[in-house]
Amino acid sequence: MSKFQEKLIANGYCDIRGAGFCATATYLPFAIGREGLVALCVKGNNLDIYDVDIKSNIGELLYTVELSNVDNLKIKSNFFSQVLKFEYKHMRFSFTNFVGVKPALKVIEEESKKR
Repeated sequence: MSKFQEKLIANGYCDIRGAGFCATATYLPFAIGREGLVALCVKGNNLDIYDVDIKSNIGELLYTVELSNVDNLKIKSNFFSQVLKFEYKHMRFSFTNFVGVKPALKVIEEESKKR
């Protein structure tokens, strides 16, 4: 677990699984001009999406997504690119530019299957 993930757990942003990471939001609903760097943090069955600065300091909570209610979850990761996409309450979310977070992506995938 990275120091960043340990910090997320210690500050209550993530649960003990430490499924938290920074990514580039390529699409967020109702967020014209808000696309950019965000932190994705899993706590229970919720994925909280926070604004984050270039030094990974957590800012405003932008969205809380109930992972058990997401549709069309797609996780693609290869040497050249990483993509996380899903729909929630008929809204589209898309993220890229994250590396080394396979355990966190696995938690997101597992929580999304709890229906």
